[in-house]
Amino acid sequence: MKTYFSDIKNRLSFSYQSMVMICFLQLAFLCALIVFSSLHILQHYQAAAFLKQVNVIPIAYYRVPFYTAGSFILLMILLRLRFVLNETFRNTLFLLIAELAVCYFMMWSLSFSTNDILLLVIANMVSLSKKRQYRGPSLVIYTFMYLLTNTNVITNFIPVTALDAYLGIYTSQAASLIMGVKNILTTLCIICFIANMLFLIQNQLDESKKIQQLNEELQNLNEDLKEYANVREKMGETRERNRLAREIHDTLGHTLTGLSTGLEACAALVDINPELAKKQLTLLGNVARDGLKDVRHSVNKLRPDALQKKKLKEALATMIEEFHQSSGVQVHFACHLSSLEFQQDEEDTIYRIVQEGMTNALRHGKATEIYISFGMDQMNLVIIIEDNGIGCTQIVEGFGLHHMRERVALLQGTLRAYGTDGFVLIVELPIRKEA
Repeated sequence: MKTYFSDIKNRLSFSYQSMVMICFLQLAFLCALIVFSSLHILQHYQAAAFLKQVNVIPIAYYRVPFYTAGSFILLMILLRLRFVLNETFRNTLFLLIAELAVCYFMMWSLSFSTNDILLLVIANMVSLSKKRQYRGPSLVIYTFMYLLTNTNVITNFIPVTALDAYLGIYTSQAASLIMGVKNILTTLCIICFIANMLFLIQNQLDESKKIQQLNEELQNLNEDLKEYANVREKMGETRERNRLAREIHDTLGHTLTGLSTGLEACAALVDINPELAKKQLTLLGNVARDGLKDVRHSVNKLRPDALQKKKLKEALATMIEEFHQSSGVQVHFACHLSSLEFQQDEEDTIYRIVQEGMTNALRHGKATEIYISFGMDQMNLVIIIEDNGIGCTQIVEGFGLHHMRERVALLQGTLRAYGTDGFVLIVELPIRKEA
């Protein structure tokens, strides 16, 4: 039992089921009171005296049990429907009207001697309704109905056979006992309602706490994933450096070793046999050219794949279009140059700058529009990349921006960044020669 009540959901369910049971007992008690009192009045021929005490003729006593039981069963069905129906405006309005109508009919059949059944309806609605735009107005309407159907209030608007009229046939001691039982059931119902509301609030607080914990765990996992991605990126860089080191060692190292040995031999032959020394130098020249081809082949593997297949202008256009298709970001590209043909290392740097600039605008700036322009200032190529993102007052260089600055510095260029209004990237590259 202790384990059962340690779960807040079990306590919430128990308090609600207790309310159902107490409401049922209260309705059954009042129904029996009206029926037995009416039978006593008829059997003792006290009908005339009874009718003089009331303002309206009560409904036939034999109908009261059927009206009450039928209304209670129908109300239980409506309360159960909240578990099944989707919480839409139409369904919420239907349940609101239907529940109020059934409760009103039930209270009317019992001469409005109790309205505690509305507390059960309110508890059911509050616990199952998740949308505030429906729950708030419904709670206001139910509360207004609960206050309006109080016996002391409703009698001012509707002729009602007061419960005191039925108690008038009993002795004062018996009448006090009957009212005591009724008040106890009412108090128990209110206690269960308050307990249900407290458990519901505690349950919502626990759920909010769990959601907060899940968010914190997700943030921690996100940080771990970022660290893992950085580690993988660094591992990839290390593998690439090792691969390049092997390539250079196997090609350039072999070539330089052969050249060194051949030049030493030529130095020894130049005085003894000049003709043989010339032939040796010719062979060494061929070896040097072959080694240079191998080095160029290794370096070409570092080029973006798009630049290996297309010219710079076509590669940029393709990259911008693919970026737009995949992200939905509008990219406006303006080129004020007659040609976009530069040295190979310059084209690689330009391509990577545009690529990284667009990526940062989307990833960090949450931009929806990016503007890219190319222009010339004397012999400097000027690249401006700006966006309408969130920007940043204090720019902290990450890997991408730092890597761009390194690329630009290798070409003796400059890079400036501003984040006060969106994010603006200005790159100036001294162009050695236009092809």
